[in-house]
Amino acid sequence: MVNALRNQYLQKLGIVQYVGKDLPVVAPAAAPAAEVSGVAPEIGQSGSADKQRRSMAELVNIGLGDKPPKVATPSESPESEAQTLIAQQESKPAKTETLQPAEDINLKFALWQASEKLLVCSSIDDQLPDPAQILLLDNILLAMGQGDGPLPQMEMVEWPLHANMKGDEAEVRGYLATMLKARIDSKGIELVLLLGDPASQWLLNEQQRGAVSNGQVDILGQVTALLVPSLQDMIDKPECKRQTWQTIRYLSPMRQVHKADS
Repeated sequence: MVNALRNQYLQKLGIVQYVGKDLPVVAPAAAPAAEVSGVAPEIGQSGSADKQRRSMAELVNIGLGDKPPKVATPSESPESEAQTLIAQQESKPAKTETLQPAEDINLKFALWQASEKLLVCSSIDDQLPDPAQILLLDNILLAMGQGDGPLPQMEMVEWPLHANMKGDEAEVRGYLATMLKARIDSKGIELVLLLGDPASQWLLNEQQRGAVSNGQVDILGQVTALLVPSLQDMIDKPECKRQTWQTIRYLSPMRQVHKADS
């Protein structure tokens, strides 16, 4: 099941791969790449030019009164491999591990390729990020030295992949780990910003979560994951913004300037 999902996701990214005889071959999807990946229309610019003159710490705590950008809903795309994956899962014997059952797992994550080296992943509850959350994320990226314009296109990652698809916790974690590794390897990513507890709980394994220090942990070699509260938590509870700043401040361009002057 995990191998089939891995092949499927790599094909979505357009990554050339060689499939051995012992691995299942996944038929190419009929939908166009933009439709399969669930790419949303480009999000408009947020904030104003005077943000560049503020200190980096102030950017994280900036007011939310600016005119917010519009947030578009990504398109849903059925995939031709659905019936094959469902049949493979239903033919497997029941597992005995004490894992979260398939029917209880419903996940949604929003992904932004914020820069060449930074991938942002935010957990989603019932709704897509609203304009206030998008504005706050834009300010956080500026504070990290990673925001020099409007947010890039947003992509959606969901489980289950299809309405009737099933998979236990181990299979879901395997799929998400494959998705994250494929994205990092294909884009040369060095930083992963994880917004909200579900993002860190599902995209990091137990060993990585146990190694988190000051909101940071090394994953997949030299890649650093930064764990911060969700955007909504930061809006509802200002103290969460301070926690976020403590995690990201080492990336601040202002910090680099002070180092050079000392």
